[in-house]
Amino acid sequence: MRAVFTITLCANLSLLAGCASNERIYGNIYEGLKTREAIVHPSAEQKSPEKSMSYQEYEAERKKLLESNDKK
Repeated sequence: MRAVFTITLCANLSLLAGCASNERIYGNIYEGLKTREAIVHPSAEQKSPEKSMSYQEYEAERKKLLESNDKK
């Protein structure tokens, strides 16, 4: 019975993940990892005077770097 419940739950989660956009999924993963890092290493977050960037800022910076590398 437990195996059936687990399989059903995984199937539903897979379907829901397929309905979301990749940008939203990656953004949530990025924000989650950033939050986890702040919780696990709180002193490292306090030392950094700069504000951490959002996923959209990160993605824009990444695209700029990739474009500059492609031009070389």
